[in-house]
Amino acid sequence: MDKANSFALSESIVSDKKWYDLLNTYLEKADFAEFNILYDSRKLNPELESLEPDLVEELERKNKIYSSRMSRRYRLSDRVKKFILSKPYKDWNNYQFEDLSLIKNGIEIFATITHENYIFAQMSDEERDRLNEQGYDFRELHNINN
Repeated sequence: MDKANSFALSESIVSDKKWYDLLNTYLEKADFAEFNILYDSRKLNPELESLEPDLVEELERKNKIYSSRMSRRYRLSDRVKKFILSKPYKDWNNYQFEDLSLIKNGIEIFATITHENYIFAQMSDEERDRLNEQGYDFRELHNINN
């Protein structure tokens, strides 16, 4: 199986510590963050407005692991990382931007579907086993073409 497209699904993120530990691992690898737009992006709340200098594009992307019409992609600057890390996992559900994805070399390496409590993460079998030993519940790896 091609490691670049191997993902494991977890529904085990219930603690903030697990969320932040996993998120930090993938933030270190990523170049961009992308969010689905849940509410009108022309009326950004002040928190999201502060990220505008890092906006790369607003796009309709059908090959996002979970796409809901329009999304916004940001450079993963310190400002954007700080914003992402400011929210526990549960706070992303029904936020103006939701379903965070992290992108490396044009490929999603980490994706969330917050209303389903799903996290997809690119990893090897060994990485999955190591995370599961730490209390995560990542399932079998699957090939996802994105």
